[in-house]
Amino acid sequence: MSKEYKIVNIAPLTKIPLDCNQVFSYKIDQSISTYSGQIALIPFSGRKIQGVILNDQYLKSKPAQINSKKLKEIIKIEGKDLDITTRQLELAFWMTEQNISPLGLCLKQMAVKKVKISQNNVLKIKAIKKFSKAPVLNDEQKKAAKKIDSAIENIGKKRNKSERIFLLHGITGSGKTEVYMHAIRRVMALGKQTIMLVPEITLTPQAINRFTQRFGSNCVAVLHSRLSSGEKYQYWQNIRKNQAKIIIGPRSAIFAPAENLGLIILDEEHDQSYKQYDQNPRYHSRDVALKLSEIAKIPVILGSATPSIESYYYACKKQYTLLVLRNRFKYGLNLPPVKIIDMREEFKKRNFSLFSEDLVKELNKTFNNNKQALIFVNRRGVSTFVMCRDCGYVIECPNCSVSLTYHTGYNRHIMICHHCGYQENVKAACPKCDSKYIKYFGTGTQRVEQELIKILPRSKILRMDSDTMNKKGDHYKAFQDFSQKRYDILIGTQMITKGIDLSNIELVGIIATDALFNFPDFRTNERAFQAITQVSGRTSRSQNTGSVILQTYNPENFVIKYAANHDYEKFYQSEINLRKELRYPPFKKLIKIIIEGSDYNKLGQVSSKIAENIRKNIKNIEMIGPSPAFIVKKRNKYIWNIIVKYQDKQTTKDLIKFIPQDCKIDINPEDLL
Repeated sequence: MSKEYKIVNIAPLTKIPLDCNQVFSYKIDQSISTYSGQIALIPFSGRKIQGVILNDQYLKSKPAQINSKKLKEIIKIEGKDLDITTRQLELAFWMTEQNISPLGLCLKQMAVKKVKISQNNVLKIKAIKKFSKAPVLNDEQKKAAKKIDSAIENIGKKRNKSERIFLLHGITGSGKTEVYMHAIRRVMALGKQTIMLVPEITLTPQAINRFTQRFGSNCVAVLHSRLSSGEKYQYWQNIRKNQAKIIIGPRSAIFAPAENLGLIILDEEHDQSYKQYDQNPRYHSRDVALKLSEIAKIPVILGSATPSIESYYYACKKQYTLLVLRNRFKYGLNLPPVKIIDMREEFKKRNFSLFSEDLVKELNKTFNNNKQALIFVNRRGVSTFVMCRDCGYVIECPNCSVSLTYHTGYNRHIMICHHCGYQENVKAACPKCDSKYIKYFGTGTQRVEQELIKILPRSKILRMDSDTMNKKGDHYKAFQDFSQKRYDILIGTQMITKGIDLSNIELVGIIATDALFNFPDFRTNERAFQAITQVSGRTSRSQNTGSVILQTYNPENFVIKYAANHDYEKFYQSEINLRKELRYPPFKKLIKIIIEGSDYNKLGQVSSKIAENIRKNIKNIEMIGPSPAFIVKKRNKYIWNIIVKYQDKQTTKDLIKFIPQDCKIDINPEDLL
């Protein structure tokens, strides 16, 4: 007796060109029950991959009747524990349209592979006793918590944007985390779950510690890219079964299968790490969180000491509810004084060191007081470029249009490309003129460490950058070691500017501040202000003895002045006026069209044709470019960009018709470089 088949629609979890069908028809035994959201193993382009079953209700148009004999058969239906939830399906379809991304890749963010887990390898978060009773909130925290409580009481009810979305603007050390924890406890009392996003993996260990100490380890799940397949699958199931009440992780944790969701929190909401740059879908976790809040009818808290310009603008326009914490959690504690050092004066005094006299003095004082110091520098490595002093030749990466950075370690002297990873040994002579006068320029974390050893030879120094923190567990160990005072000084890049909440830090030194401004992008001022403010806030958290030394060759810079005074409002007013004048977000929307190829000149011609076609056919837009990218060559491919400024959503749909499929599209890009 021959099998009876039925036809089902499946979205393969792989990249498919946007102008092609995103959903395909397959056949399956008539007796097998199917429904939307099931994960199926299917044959596709000579491979066996996962796909998601979609009923007709999810399709814009019903597929034509097809003879089932010509269709490929589904290999198998996976278990219910892998299903994509109804809420996730809605979110994936929104992401496809919002980010101009293939449906399969959006759905893939929400899928997990089944892994057999032996009893010996069962994953457990290290049990921590509950050394952590909830402190009494201060008046500002109570006021903020009361407004959030009102939204929690109305979970599941349709509410206005401003009644669901809260921007918690609290200065560093103001106790934003305690407000989060208060809200989480209210949500847990209703039997519901919370997604707690942190911008980077580096912050995950500290968040885990805080939340397991307060709520216990059994209710916490962790999601991030460094988990093994088994760990991710196990956490996924704990979340799906509603056993995990608090889900902690960086941007991808927003896709956790929490069907009983009651609250979303984005800590450090301004951070650019929430944007996925390097691959489709190029989503921003904040945008996804706001949409998920709308779908699930739940509140979302965006927290930051230095909110993004866009978020603060929407709060000022009453689209979000603004909650402000102007004082540090422990009343009486002030923000640290910031002393600006003009490095031009140091140069006049024949001080050619990376460290000003004031910073050296304060470092010695801090060390002698048995206190700790943070040194922030925006680049890793020893020197940011290597140049011949005879002919001026700068040694560059053969694959990318960037200079190689000089690194030392393990008895090696090498030059590394920070974009493609290319390495080569340091040259004894110039490759161009054979001169032996090779000079190393610029400042990196490794060079700072070397000079610091000379200044304080007895001090114990810990360096945190992507060179030293490249293995699983490195961040957690580094944080633990520094918090337990096994090191006196912590040197680091952006990863040390946020989230570190330790009482023993007495000094923060900011080296090479001017490097923060060396990017031709409309967000440069914003990011520089955020970095300075955030790292400054790591001190004076338990007593008013901390201080900040900020070294610069441009002390008149308004961003530096406002950051030194901890004055976000004045910085915001200056920046929002500039954004309005230049017609940048939040006053205009942006699309970045990225064109890549191996022939630089041909790429320029192609980019010009694309731009000309857009100008002819789309009205009411502004265009920047086409122009070579800031780093015009990466991994042996040249890059040109076209930036389009526009106002209405319809423009996005119209634009797509005139952008070739082999171009990359970034909606609301975090930078224009």
